[in-house]
Amino acid sequence: MPPLTRKAFYDLALECRTYASRLATLDADSVQRAACLEFNAFLQRVRSYDHLARPLAHLKPARPITRGMVLATALAWWLFMATVGVRLLPRFPALLILGLSSSLIFVVFMVPPRVYGTSVEAIEGRVLTVVTALQEILAGGEMEFTEAAYFDVRDTLRAAADDLRQQVTLNRGGAV
Repeated sequence: MPPLTRKAFYDLALECRTYASRLATLDADSVQRAACLEFNAFLQRVRSYDHLARPLAHLKPARPITRGMVLATALAWWLFMATVGVRLLPRFPALLILGLSSSLIFVVFMVPPRVYGTSVEAIEGRVLTVVTALQEILAGGEMEFTEAAYFDVRDTLRAAADDLRQQVTLNRGGAV
């Protein structure tokens, strides 16, 4: 594990700030594969630092399963039942399964995407956990920043945390 140097900490604080701003532009209720993969790479890189491995051990990677993937699976199942199942199974069970699999396609649209994938809102919450861990390290004085650098990093982390909290609060329908 590489040590968390002052330069790496400062760069990580800036990255969290820009990452929070990018996440704010995305639809919070949707599952976006690119955002999930980006978060997984970010989480793996952040966990590689010695000071952050333990505080972030409980964070789970994002699940990049989109509605389109689930729908494609449901359609593949329906197509399989329509072509192969009708020929192999007796008539009534085959038609029953074909009808139920047709209903499955519509059920996919009823289920919120956050059930099978990680929504942007959940990613925002996880990035907020990373920012909070960075703030705790900074408050502990472990990085031994100069006074000017300390206040710069503190303000950067506060801005990132405020952006993320605001997005999570707005997505929950609460007042800011």
